Amino acid sequence: MLTGTRGTRWLMRLSVAALVLAVAAGLSVVASGPSQAAPVVNPNAGKLVAQADFQVKRDGFSFENWGPNDALHARGLSVEGMRAVFGDEVCARIVFGVCSPTTVAELLQQEFNESMAGGHCFGMAALAGLYATKRLNPFPLALPWQPVYSIGPSAPLDELIARMFITQGFPPTDLVQSQVTVTQALSRLRSAWARKDNYVLAIYTDEEQSAGHAINPIAIRDLGQGRRGIVVYDNNFPGVEKMIVADPAANSWYYSTATNPSEPTLLFQGSPVNKMMLVPLAPILARHQDPELRTDETVVMVSDNNGGARGAGDVDWDVRVTDPAGRAIPGVDKKILFNNDNTATFTVPANRMFRIIVDGVEAGRTADIDATVLSAGGVVAMGDLEVPAGAVAAIDADPVRHGMRVTSSAPSTAEFQVATENSLRSLSTGTTQLAIGPGSAVSVGATSPTGVTVRSEGRAQRLRLEVERSDTFTDRIAVSPGSISLPAGATITVPVNLWPGFGPLPATVRSGPSITPVPLSPR
Repeated sequence: MLTGTRGTRWLMRLSVAALVLAVAAGLSVVASGPSQAAPVVNPNAGKLVAQADFQVKRDGFSFENWGPNDALHARGLSVEGMRAVFGDEVCARIVFGVCSPTTVAELLQQEFNESMAGGHCFGMAALAGLYATKRLNPFPLALPWQPVYSIGPSAPLDELIARMFITQGFPPTDLVQSQVTVTQALSRLRSAWARKDNYVLAIYTDEEQSAGHAINPIAIRDLGQGRRGIVVYDNNFPGVEKMIVADPAANSWYYSTATNPSEPTLLFQGSPVNKMMLVPLAPILARHQDPELRTDETVVMVSDNNGGARGAGDVDWDVRVTDPAGRAIPGVDKKILFNNDNTATFTVPANRMFRIIVDGVEAGRTADIDATVLSAGGVVAMGDLEVPAGAVAAIDADPVRHGMRVTSSAPSTAEFQVATENSLRSLSTGTTQLAIGPGSAVSVGATSPTGVTVRSEGRAQRLRLEVERSDTFTDRIAVSPGSISLPAGATITVPVNLWPGFGPLPATVRSGPSITPVPLSPR
């Protein structure tokens, strides 16, 4: 979990006054156990005043939101899904209609799928809304006489949900998201429903906006005393309606939900600072800006591999982007993806060096951090850096040369990948786990005129390398035949820019005056 009040995310409670107001308004409150006293509101409370053409057991899904792939959900975002969202630019070549991805697109596909470990709620809400408003036909997943609710999990449906999920982070979808007051939300929903349209309704847990969730608004009810209930389909809870309780006069709201009294209550609290967000449905189907071609900004994704769709197993931690000296950078924008709370994205002004700092891990826990830096012409990524409680990890990023240097106050390991492309070919270089910790650091990047370098500072390393080259003809791979020794202070240079794709790839290790050849073999 990201920046916020650590250790209290799902245990936040409404004040006694709020509980009294809820009861006074005539709401039916379901107790959630003695340790979590937030109210769960009866979605049939009050008087119906407006509704969308949406029924949870017709237009919602019969299965609940999920995180990592499992036995029921075996497929994530595919290459064809990337192509459907971003266009043919993600393809190194297209043969008989089949897209072979660039190495950059392949790396991003992996990063996008890992970002959904905390849930697919935005993708599920977007697809349910598109089906319900007839913008998208569920055939052949459902026959014309079958409701969406009858569709069980399948690889094609999983992939389609994943495809919808990633649109939230790129134009045009991210440009049309709007934070709204309670009054604006109620007005826009009623207007949309009158014209048979709708929105995805996105909410954050608190004013720190440390966790997000996306749901479908389906009705408005008058709860008395000026309060309104927004009835929703929540993809965490299939087949049932839930309700957000809103106070237009105070511009505040809360959403408290659980399936039964034995489960922890999930509480989201809105305020004039923590507003609701409405996302129009139509732009989600449009072609989105190809992240590989973005030149105006650097895109940063930081995620934690812990946790699931409902927050189980989540670890609280903090992340921020500063300049290399730790100062704020004007123009940096942070956003939490709507998938629970294990992924944050930042946009940083183009060509600006910066630092990503991860710390504040809750006591007794360890965050498992991935970080990806995407800039014009390529991407550099780090995976599986363990940051325990009390530790501070820093990632110094050079987006121009697609490089990063990683340090940590606690011992850990991480793997790295650098992918670049031009009009003729794309290249990627990946490492196995490298040691990082007190007194040691690792730097990787496209920092050599001939290709990629990996440098170890403070300690010796052993690693394996894999290089992939994709062009209009074929894909070629070269690997190190065994572990490569990298002495402390040494640099290995992998001249991927000069490799034609056949024959050995002549990497070299430079340690002081010593130069050792370590050729990588084609596979």
